[in-house]
Amino acid sequence: MQDRLLDILILGLLVLLFGVIYRKLASRRLRYWIAGWLFILAHFAALLPAISTPFWQEMQVALGMGALLLAGVCFVLASSAFALRQKSLKIIGVAVGTPPLIYTFLVVFGYSAVWPLICLATAIEAAAIWTGWRFKRDKPVILWANNLAAFACGAWLIWLIGAQQADLGIYALLTQLFLVNAVLFWNDFRRLSAGVFTASAGLLAWAAVFPVALTMVHFFPQMNVPGEFWNVPKYFVEFGMILTLLEDQIYSANWQSEQYRVLFDSNPHPMFIYDTSTFAFLRVNDAALQEYGYTRPEFLKMTIGDLHEVAALAGVERLLADAHSVIKVTGPWTQRRKDGSEFQAEISSHPIEFEGCDARLSLVQDVTDRERLHEQLVHRAHHDSLTNLPNRFLLEQRMRHTLENASRYGHKAAVLCIDLDRFKQINDNYGHATGDACLQEIAARLTKRLRETDTVARTGGEEFTVVIGELLHGADAEKVATDLLTEFRRLFSIGELEMQLSASLGIALYPDHGTEGAQLWRAADIAMYRAKYSGGNRYLVVSEDDAEYSMPEKMMRRVANGGDR
Repeated sequence: MQDRLLDILILGLLVLLFGVIYRKLASRRLRYWIAGWLFILAHFAALLPAISTPFWQEMQVALGMGALLLAGVCFVLASSAFALRQKSLKIIGVAVGTPPLIYTFLVVFGYSAVWPLICLATAIEAAAIWTGWRFKRDKPVILWANNLAAFACGAWLIWLIGAQQADLGIYALLTQLFLVNAVLFWNDFRRLSAGVFTASAGLLAWAAVFPVALTMVHFFPQMNVPGEFWNVPKYFVEFGMILTLLEDQIYSANWQSEQYRVLFDSNPHPMFIYDTSTFAFLRVNDAALQEYGYTRPEFLKMTIGDLHEVAALAGVERLLADAHSVIKVTGPWTQRRKDGSEFQAEISSHPIEFEGCDARLSLVQDVTDRERLHEQLVHRAHHDSLTNLPNRFLLEQRMRHTLENASRYGHKAAVLCIDLDRFKQINDNYGHATGDACLQEIAARLTKRLRETDTVARTGGEEFTVVIGELLHGADAEKVATDLLTEFRRLFSIGELEMQLSASLGIALYPDHGTEGAQLWRAADIAMYRAKYSGGNRYLVVSEDDAEYSMPEKMMRRVANGGDR
């Protein structure tokens, strides 16, 4: 009684350990293993009570042996779990488990008719051979081992039935079942490890227990073997299975580590791992060494801040402070190489645990060409292709910004519209190439005469618009207009040609002539046409009369004075 209680306690604790492992590593194989060991516990529990009634004694033995058989069936299903679908496993479980259970209950309750039992034994072995045949393609070793066990144990079973010892035939069934399980287990893992060897050897010993016990009783009836001796293989099997699970985790971790190492070291993109508390590099790959120009010892003495430009360090530190955030891509960042050169990089990173500390794995992608192309496209979208001056879209943005600043700080601002006088004649007389060269020279002169905070834009064929901010007096805008007209009066040298140009300017002041950009721009444009109508080569400030010009009249005056290019 105490021995069986101890067996139940030990096996129960080991089953509990299986359950803990299952919570972390759930699988069909482990599920069937746990079911099998629960049947082993049921086997010991069924044999635990002391019963005096003959019928219930027989029922006790039948239940105990039946639980042992079902445990073996569960182990068979565990080995087939990865090869077969769930529906096929159920069919195998019924085919392999039902006939032995029927046989067990019949013989335990005294049924002894030879031919019906032989037919049942034949059905048992046929089901076993059919089950093994399902492995003929992938695992031929199992097929032949199963068939050999079926023929050998089947012959033993039929002999026992014929010898009127059908109850001992249960031992033949158990021997066959655990012998096949030993082959299945070894074939599942196929490695010479402590766990696999222990479990496989334990299953072989478990299968040998039954014929050895019968042999001992037959030839050495006087020898008293303790019951615990026959239970030793069970513990070897259970410990072996647990060791096998742990080995699988170790092998899986090692394999993942190796794959991780290959992916890290052989990656064509720079990769590094850094400590999230100190920002010190813990590991770098060869691509990072080539990209940044440092040796590995030099790299491992640095922190991630050493790779970033000084202006970006504050942003980098804020980003790195959130050590556990999952960030897919950040940047672009300006990265510095050992030789002082820089490149634009996007950095993909995620948190990992490396050598016992919180770290981040980062992958660096050089996006310098992409960023340069992006800047070029943005520049083209906002600038005139001929003069490289801002176009209307960018002018409107800067005008809005200038007027907002003027409103905030109480300054004046000015919008100057400039139109070249009789520029169509240059295109007609010298060609458009000369006209384009003149426009480029004009753009350069206007840019040179203005401050960096001012804006000059090309807003038409020979039209330019200037936005000036931070003016204290309206007269300051007239001084600027005078300087610009002086630039126009200087000779233009285009190749071997020298020519004289002039322009007409219109000036609108903020807030004197309006507070909206479009309003000032229109008023300055009208003043410019008034200057052109007055003979050109001059500037005029917006007057009250400019409001009387309608748009059709303005366009008529434009045509009368030479039109566009």
